[in-house]
Amino acid sequence: MEAIVLKAKLQHLFLCLVLALGFVSISSALVAQQSVAAAASVAVPETTIAAKAGIAVDADSGQILAEKDSQKVLPIASMSKLLSIYLVLKAVKEGKLSWSKQLKPSALAYSLSQNMELSNIPFEEGVSYSAKELYEASLIYSANSAIMVLADAISGSQNKFVDAMKAQLKEWGINDEKIVNVSGLPNSYLGDNRYPGSSSADENKLSARDVAVIAKHVLDEFPEVLTTASQTNLPFHGTTYSNWNLMLKGQTAAESDLPVDGLKTGTGDAAGDCFVGTVKKNGFRVITVILHADGQEADTAKRFTATAALMHNVYQNWEIKTVLKKNEANSALTPVKVTNSKQTSVKVVPGETVKMLLPKSTKASQLNFTVSNSNVSRTAPIKKGDHLGKVDLPAIGSGYLSGTTAQAVPVLAQQSVKALTWWQKAWHNMTGLFS
Repeated sequence: MEAIVLKAKLQHLFLCLVLALGFVSISSALVAQQSVAAAASVAVPETTIAAKAGIAVDADSGQILAEKDSQKVLPIASMSKLLSIYLVLKAVKEGKLSWSKQLKPSALAYSLSQNMELSNIPFEEGVSYSAKELYEASLIYSANSAIMVLADAISGSQNKFVDAMKAQLKEWGINDEKIVNVSGLPNSYLGDNRYPGSSSADENKLSARDVAVIAKHVLDEFPEVLTTASQTNLPFHGTTYSNWNLMLKGQTAAESDLPVDGLKTGTGDAAGDCFVGTVKKNGFRVITVILHADGQEADTAKRFTATAALMHNVYQNWEIKTVLKKNEANSALTPVKVTNSKQTSVKVVPGETVKMLLPKSTKASQLNFTVSNSNVSRTAPIKKGDHLGKVDLPAIGSGYLSGTTAQAVPVLAQQSVKALTWWQKAWHNMTGLFS
């Protein structure tokens, strides 16, 4: 009798041991990451950019489509105002400045506005101007004194506004900046009113990538900027001023197949002829940056010629393609391993349809997909449609601008997966011990 009881106890103990080992094996079987690479790499179209440096990016994703020395820091002249304009729009949005507010120019701003060798709208002594008309003068005619008045209104001084410019760039991950004033003028025009630590020979410098980041933030957060930037003329207190962006419709450098609708020029002895522009066609918007365009000094259209060539190249060589379809099986997506089930894996499908800008010669099947699911439990039971991880889309060519990354798409279980029953676990682990 005692032998029978002892035998029963041993069997019970053995069964508990089997189950314990089963749970250990289940918990340790989670897979950190699975990936699959498609056959070939993607060849990015070669592009000639007629400038010291330049870049073209997709305005929506920040994907870099073409570049030349895009991380080289160079003088940017009045393209600096695009950053200042961002801070103006931000101040209005946050209620720190109203468009109707009347602003009186400081002595420095008034004095500088009288220098017609520069891009300026001459202020009348003792007259105040609305924030809205100063904003328009800054963006359309690149009026240096106008942006200075706005800077004073927002930050209380030129130097504090420069501090705000630097802080904003740092927030966007731009650490190679050299910003010394709000307008982009050489410091020599500011006399003793210079930013602390800067010299009379200093001027604002950024890379083409940096300028593209600024432009992307302006367009993302304040798309209404194009309503102003696309105006070809600015009526201002009885005088009409022309937009320096000659690629706008009806202007001398406009091209019928490039509906350019912004953004900002920059011109200077050190900077040369610069332009950050934007255009939308074929379903996607592009931002281009040209720093110090190639060409003869007498050719005042060379920055626009270089921009047009770059824009044409992008639209001739790139197009939007569907690379994954929502809930549709794709052989490039590796099944996810499953534990606690008779099934060892479950197929996954994209949780959304994915479109990407790709070279026209590239097929979706050439792309490299990675299914990542390191922080997602894949222990059965699993329901159809359960989130099992994500697909990290590949970076094409030079990747993305600072602060933007390749799109990540959720992957879902294509079908349900049943869990093992209590007895199936026991049998599975018992047989596993002796196999």
